[in-house]
Amino acid sequence: MKFALIAACLLTTQGGEEHARWEEWIELDLHRSVLTEAAIAFEKGVPNPRLLALAARAAVASGELERAERWLSAGEGPAIQIERARIHLAADRIDEALALCLDPGEPPRARYAEIADGWILPGRALARAGELERARLLLEEMIKRFPHDDEAPAALHLLAQTAMARGDLQGARSLRERAQKSARWRELFDARRSQVLEHPEDPLPRFGVAALWLEVGEAERARHLLDELLSTSPNFAKGHALRGDAARLLEDYDGCMTSWSKALSLDADLHAARLNRALIFVDRERWKDAEADLSILVELEVARRAPLLRAHLLLATTLEAQGDAEGARIARARHAAIRGQD
Repeated sequence: MKFALIAACLLTTQGGEEHARWEEWIELDLHRSVLTEAAIAFEKGVPNPRLLALAARAAVASGELERAERWLSAGEGPAIQIERARIHLAADRIDEALALCLDPGEPPRARYAEIADGWILPGRALARAGELERARLLLEEMIKRFPHDDEAPAALHLLAQTAMARGDLQGARSLRERAQKSARWRELFDARRSQVLEHPEDPLPRFGVAALWLEVGEAERARHLLDELLSTSPNFAKGHALRGDAARLLEDYDGCMTSWSKALSLDADLHAARLNRALIFVDRERWKDAEADLSILVELEVARRAPLLRAHLLLATTLEAQGDAEGARIARARHAAIRGQD
């Protein structure tokens, strides 16, 4: 199903988007889709070396080694060298792989530092050669620079092995837990991206991708995706609400207020967006606006539980700031009563 949907779009996409598209397909194991498009694209002239490298990687994954070698021989540059190193490593030619990936000297440093594979490939090669401490230096740098790369779980697993080898059991346990968490996040991330490819008109998968970026603190990426989503689905209320969350993390408080207000105009039951907006109103001492939002929230059944339970105390603060001491007392008493019942 995926392949049919993708193949139908091959001749309508723009050449400038090819690299990002092929990279995503490779991460989602859609190697045949890359090969199909590469065969068309490469007929038009000498391709970009980065496209050659991605096509070669897809060919290797599909068992077409001769085709991969032919494509790699037609180009030069970091991406080409990385793929040559990957082939050497797959064939256990460790020295050849390291010669392509590492700069001479110590401590070991990736020759192609701007590419995540430029760190993990020599890290794997050194680990396979039994040079775990040298591998550790490369893998730690890879995780620092590319914490959400598709190879991050593998890098963390290798780091756990290096910790175990030097007798650091607690460190190994912590790294295994990080690896498992990274792998779970990546599995969800790739699943959502696959859904985007299968259902390009459905806003929910794209919303899911943005939410996952926000989960790991990548607010700018999340906001960019949400801007794209909302340009085609302007009435998707949850998208506006999540965009507000991203803008808040980026300290764009005017932007988050605009997004939450738009979300609430489309769906008044987005209670988290209303609470978030009320918090900004309180911070800006816009007491009447804060009171309007908080008075709605405290009447909800869900306001008996976190995170909306705090709306009662916020309402008390808001009323007190406006000189309504009795209203503030009642709001605090209501909060205390709910806490006591719970």
